[in-house]
Amino acid sequence: MGDPRRIRPDEVEIVVARELRKAGVQLTGLAALVERGRRSPEPNDTSQYVMELGGPGLLVEFRNEASLAGADVVRALAQRPAERLAARDAPKRLLPTPGAPPEATPGELRVLVSTTGFEPAAVVEAKTLGMPLLRVADGQAAFRRSQWAMGEQPPAWVPEYMAELADIGPDNAVRYDLITGPVRALSPARR
Repeated sequence: MGDPRRIRPDEVEIVVARELRKAGVQLTGLAALVERGRRSPEPNDTSQYVMELGGPGLLVEFRNEASLAGADVVRALAQRPAERLAARDAPKRLLPTPGAPPEATPGELRVLVSTTGFEPAAVVEAKTLGMPLLRVADGQAAFRRSQWAMGEQPPAWVPEYMAELADIGPDNAVRYDLITGPVRALSPARR
């Protein structure tokens, strides 16, 4: 069983990139942001950390903490100014788009990823801001909760960690659904 709290900082980019691609985000580059990089919310606890990753039109905050992420974390990410990263692999448009203002840039997609999950108020706040929330879960346990579960043992190809999209239920409880394909909140049409 993979405990999401044991994800090492050097594994974060790989896990996040794989799950975002599975959700339909077309990544041309994703890297830890050097300026804000990795920081610890608890000074004496090295097992907890927050990392920021960025790419063209994308800002991801990855939180590996003991507590659930709250609405204040969602608001802080929504208000953070975007860092523009050079897109080495992104296609360059040499001619301006007809009818577009000269300095028009696509909207910045912000995604909050947590290894422990989210408080209900955080999910409600994120929905109003249009920000997707992903929880990293043990891959086998997440697969067993999914619609594909058939028996006790998941297939051998199930990865150690998988992402689940956070949503709020009618009873105001947070529910998580395994990402199995393109997610509307992360789709290119939304950006």
